[in-house]
Amino acid sequence: MAMTGTDRDLGPLDDSQEFDDPSPIEDGEPPRAHRPAPEELALEADAAERAPAEGDIASDVELTDREAAANAAAEERRGVERRDVVRWSARALAGVAAVALGVGAVLGAGAVPEDARVRAEPPSTHVQPASPLQSRACAGPALRVGTSDGDDAQAVAQVAEPEVVVGSLGGDVERAATTVPGDDGVDGGESVVQRGESSTLSAAQSVSVDVDAVRGYAVSECSETRLDQWLVGGSTRTGRQAVLTIANASSVGASVDVTVFGPDGPTETVGSTGIAVAPGTVEVLDLAAIAPGVPDAVVRVSSTGAPVAAHLQQTVTRGLDRGGFDVVDPVTALTSAVLPAVAVTEPSGLETQPDYDDAVPVLRLLSPAGGAVRLAFESSDGSTVESEGVLEAGRVTDFPLEELPVGTLAIRVEADSPVVAGARVVAISGEGNDFDWIAGGQPRSGTSAIAVPPGPGATVHVVSAADADQEVVVDGEALALPAGGMLEQRVEGGRAVEVTGDDVVVSVAYRSGSDVGGFTASPQGPTAQGVLVLH
Repeated sequence: MAMTGTDRDLGPLDDSQEFDDPSPIEDGEPPRAHRPAPEELALEADAAERAPAEGDIASDVELTDREAAANAAAEERRGVERRDVVRWSARALAGVAAVALGVGAVLGAGAVPEDARVRAEPPSTHVQPASPLQSRACAGPALRVGTSDGDDAQAVAQVAEPEVVVGSLGGDVERAATTVPGDDGVDGGESVVQRGESSTLSAAQSVSVDVDAVRGYAVSECSETRLDQWLVGGSTRTGRQAVLTIANASSVGASVDVTVFGPDGPTETVGSTGIAVAPGTVEVLDLAAIAPGVPDAVVRVSSTGAPVAAHLQQTVTRGLDRGGFDVVDPVTALTSAVLPAVAVTEPSGLETQPDYDDAVPVLRLLSPAGGAVRLAFESSDGSTVESEGVLEAGRVTDFPLEELPVGTLAIRVEADSPVVAGARVVAISGEGNDFDWIAGGQPRSGTSAIAVPPGPGATVHVVSAADADQEVVVDGEALALPAGGMLEQRVEGGRAVEVTGDDVVVSVAYRSGSDVGGFTASPQGPTAQGVLVLH
């Protein structure tokens, strides 16, 4: 049947379009009679009832219009059905084509000649920051928690000011002060930032304390801020005060969790989670308030929101005897560590008296997961004493060192799982007693500017982690360093000293008859590496 003047061009016929008679027509076969659709039959019946017997449908204008409308409606309905079929067929074919293309690309990649392949590399630009940033946060002044008369156990007092030295090989170095919120008259430590240069940045401080209940000397490194760090050393037993300082030198707030481990494992603590540290401030926490009575402590500090720098100030008082002061630097849990400049001294006999059991050299270890550990104690003459054992998960273990040969040792720690290590050295004389916790360190390579604060007998110690002999340079002097060996060089304090070597662990140590201190230089942290921008 012919269509009206509103006929549409539906495109070429395909299998998805419908026909009145789906049976095939062979070539040469005469045309078949048209079988009217139900709509056509209904329209013709209606016309027969309304038209005169001698009339024709073409002579009735109203009937003609109704026929045209019915035809248009039927055609529109068939067009919608055809478009739906065509649309879904197109989608299915597109999906099949995509799968075929992917499979063909995988299976046929090796069959395409190399010179016929086309590789499209997106245009990109590596944007390097114009001002690489490194930052350090110092421990700050020596603090005492609680008043001497015991009236205010929460009071924080500042008892001595530190002297800070910065070492850098270039760039713009800026120094700023942090604050202790809520405690007027108490300063925070310094923050040190280097911009414009990716070379090493070093900062360290020294502080000498001599007040009514505290005397001693402490040197500590201004630490790189981290999200997770460990402090190996300290105690909260009677007569030992441990003050934890948490510095946030960033521009956003940090939430900090503190976990204290002892010989029996993690201790039950109160108020040690979700500690808010505002930007540019230092939070001060008396460790005995959250974990009292822990004789041998290791502290873990974890933060979210912003990295922080934690230090532990340790004071010992035995009755009326002032037993020393120290600042413990943070370390990272790794499967290996090197502790340089561990001094083993002659027994004084003092350690046999009550409450003086912690006045001896000791190695302290903690493995969060536990496992085998191997120790090597190397003397300056090249002799080595080795030992091995198994660490229980989460339990602090102390190894006494008084049976080792007297002298300066380098202690190498190797473990099957991450471990943290620190060593206590002591200075005992008639003028006074003191102690220092030496942190485990990691190798560094190249030239470094090591900050050397002022102090008694400042000495740079270098321990090799390399497999070959080398020549290192300390403060402009070339020195031979055997593979796996160690050396020391006296230097002048109050300035930066350049050290050049490959795979070396560097520390700075100080000692007099009644004072001892030092720090292990942490390896150079990463700076901003830039961003790859795709155009």
